[in-house]
Amino acid sequence: MARPSDYTIEMATEICEEVANGFNIKTVLKSQERYPSFPTWCKWKRENDQLLNLYTRSIQDKAESVDEEIDHIYDEIKAGNIDASSGRILIDTLKWKASKYYPKMFGDKIDHTTGGEKMTPTTFVFKKYDE
Repeated sequence: MARPSDYTIEMATEICEEVANGFNIKTVLKSQERYPSFPTWCKWKRENDQLLNLYTRSIQDKAESVDEEIDHIYDEIKAGNIDASSGRILIDTLKWKASKYYPKMFGDKIDHTTGGEKMTPTTFVFKKYDE
C-alpha cells in the first residue's frame, strides 16, 4: 500500500497526538504505512497553517512528556537503579531537549537589563559619560 499524499485533519491530529505523547515525528510516521512519508509531512506543514499550529502545540506538549521522563529518572536515581552520574547526563540531555521543544516554559531566561531598564547602545554611552 502506498503512503498517503492527501492531507486530512483527522490524520494530522492522530499523528500530532503521538508526538505530544513523546514520540519523534519520524518514528511516528514510520510506525504505520497509512501515515505519510516525512517529506509529505513537511509539505503538508508548509501548505497548511492549521497543521503547523497543531504540530507546534504537540511539540510543546512533548516537552511535558520530557518533564515526566526527568521525574522518572530522578526517582530511579533515588531508588539506586541508576547511578547519579548517568542520571545527570540523562536529565541534562532531557532538560536541553525540553528547552528546545518549549523554550517559553522550559528555556533559560536571560535578562539583558541593568537595574530593570533595557540597555541600548545609546543608553550605555550616555550613562558611561554622565557618571
